[in-house]
Amino acid sequence: MKVLIRLCLALIILGACGRAGYAAFPDRAIHIVVAFPPGGPIDVVAHIVGPLLGERLGQGVVIDNIAGDDGIKGSDLVAKAPPDGYTLLLASSTHTIHPGTYSKLPFDTEKAFAPVSLLVASQLLLVVNPSLPVESVEELIAYAKDHPGKLRYASGGLGGPTQLAFELLKITASVDVTHAPFDGGAAALDAVAADKAQVMLAPIITALPMIRDGQLRGLAVSGAHHAPAAPELPTIAETFPGFTAISWYGVLAPAGTSGAVITRLNTEFDHIVNLPDTKKQFAAIGGEPVGGSPATFAALIRAEIPKWIRVAREAGIHIE
Repeated sequence: MKVLIRLCLALIILGACGRAGYAAFPDRAIHIVVAFPPGGPIDVVAHIVGPLLGERLGQGVVIDNIAGDDGIKGSDLVAKAPPDGYTLLLASSTHTIHPGTYSKLPFDTEKAFAPVSLLVASQLLLVVNPSLPVESVEELIAYAKDHPGKLRYASGGLGGPTQLAFELLKITASVDVTHAPFDGGAAALDAVAADKAQVMLAPIITALPMIRDGQLRGLAVSGAHHAPAAPELPTIAETFPGFTAISWYGVLAPAGTSGAVITRLNTEFDHIVNLPDTKKQFAAIGGEPVGGSPATFAALIRAEIPKWIRVAREAGIHIE
């Protein structure tokens, strides 16, 4: 009986300590690492959610832009940071593309990080030069099959999300379309408008104004559902069931971070992404709030890594 009482007391004490540790976090500033230069979409997302996280936690939140090696340098810093919840990574979908495009990374993309929260997702928009005689996904694929190797698709650079997304479409539709890389998404879209390339899967926020100005023709969006920013456009999945290629942004912590800390952070981020003003700010950059549990985010990462490894291998995309 005495042993049982001691065991019960020990469990009570451990439970109280666990709750105390949860309540004590955080007791200093949290750093959110953005592994790209200031001004890009991922940096914008960080500056939307960071100040709100600080308000809710009662601590400062510092956005650290640590650019280099296509986001790998900043990611590696977080992977090797103490697993205490004070250093977080604002990751993008390039995080799950890198295992397919780089032969070697300084960390294990899945095992080195603990998913915290999937914040926002943004669809890509399939656009063509208006001179191309196609009005739908079906017509584009038929045209590409009738003119193998003659069409050029633009991307924002070798191994980036816009290249991988279009390579996935090529594999799915069994078409031969030549890659034309440009220095960034804006330059790639300008190239399609100028007929230096004829087609692109482009970020929705930059493509929509050019569609409305008549510089481009929009055919479809790349997600599993219609995009709120362009509800009139069908999905590629309506032609090719199961096709999805989205950009996403989410928060990762170093592996080994305690479940209590991750739960606390996830709760706060989930609240933040569902605030009306946050939704408006996400919509302004073509994003849709996601939220959900760490397990949901982990499942996305597990599914995306082998998907993009397969695409990179089949497309012959390799970055030293």
